[in-house]
Amino acid sequence: MATTTGQGKTRGQVGYGNGRAAIREGDDCLLDEEAMVAELLSCLEAPDYRPPTLPVVAFELMTLSARPDVDFRDVVALLERDSLIAGRVLHVASSAALAGGGKIASLKEATMRLGLLRIRDLVMQIALNLRVFKSEAYGDAMERVRRHAVATAHLCRTVCKYTPIEGEFAFMAGLLHDVGIAGTLLALADRKGRRKPPDLLSIWPAVDRVHVRAGEIMAKHWQLPTDLRLAIGAHHQVLCGGHVHPLAATLAIANELAHAGGAGLVAKAADEEAQTGAVGARAESADWTSAHSELDRTGAKTLESAREALGIDARIQGLIEADAKTALESISADT
Repeated sequence: MATTTGQGKTRGQVGYGNGRAAIREGDDCLLDEEAMVAELLSCLEAPDYRPPTLPVVAFELMTLSARPDVDFRDVVALLERDSLIAGRVLHVASSAALAGGGKIASLKEATMRLGLLRIRDLVMQIALNLRVFKSEAYGDAMERVRRHAVATAHLCRTVCKYTPIEGEFAFMAGLLHDVGIAGTLLALADRKGRRKPPDLLSIWPAVDRVHVRAGEIMAKHWQLPTDLRLAIGAHHQVLCGGHVHPLAATLAIANELAHAGGAGLVAKAADEEAQTGAVGARAESADWTSAHSELDRTGAKTLESAREALGIDARIQGLIEADAKTALESISADT
């Protein structure tokens, strides 16, 4: 925040230009939100910008999953090339939530039990956790983005249960829909010449404004399937070429369910107070929540269009909301 001295002289008056300004370290470009948006976009759209790289296994498995004649032995062989991902797959596949309490001892058994698409989604989730949702400078915020992404991914599956839309990429779309936020925070933290990353409270509105474009850029670099790229770019306005994109509509609804269920990017005031446990932090938490409650949200009319396009009436919406509550309660804390 800038502080000035003097009486705000206008040009031509005695003393004009003699005021002093003090800007907190790291906030030199944050006095104007428009300037911050322009700076972020210039960084993300620069020819030499490269998003965080994902493990090769994640990309090859995406390609493999599209083959109608895929052999599970090929999937196992691919997973075995990355011991870290293979170990995490075994851990998750053996959990009570996915395996009914039974222990899974091999990648072949895990693949057979979960199925190819679930394995693909799980590997992408692991890859994002390892390479994208990680930041020393913005660790807490990045963890919140990660948890919101996981919640939205599960809720995309919930929405798909009640629509005729093919949900092949639903879970992955949920995982990736706000990847632009993560990419923007990483770009900010890694900028050359800055000794300290800018204050998160100040930059959130600008990050929110550019995160869809950032997600589109990252999806293009990663060469994601067309439907995923379109959905990431349209998940707040749902239109592509003048028509509602089914996957973008699913994302918009799932995203709002996540926010409403307490799994949004900004925790509710009560949640913040419970987490901090500090009386002195309550006012600050309340300010944070009120200042940023509209981050990553979709307008009511757009949501109405999304529900109409997917054939979701009031009765089905009620069923989805009930299932969403159960889904959010069942998501493991370490997912």
